[in-house]
Amino acid sequence: MSSTSKQPSSPESVDRKLLLLLKRKGAQTIEALIGLTGVGWEQVFFSVDRLSRTGKVSLTLVRPCEYRVSVAQPAR
Repeated sequence: MSSTSKQPSSPESVDRKLLLLLKRKGAQTIEALIGLTGVGWEQVFFSVDRLSRTGKVSLTLVRPCEYRVSVAQPAR
């Protein structure tokens, strides 16, 4: 985890950035999302939390304490 300070972004812009990235690149770990988005750990974590609670992304346990985030499949 990097200790460098990242530029703060609005929650909505981080959500949009994460969704666009996941749609283009496919499922990613939270750590990969931090590197790919260029925003801080806290912002990515809270964005993933918001998006998962609203059903826009889903989380899959890869190994203890590591999750893969993907765009949620539409309900049928």
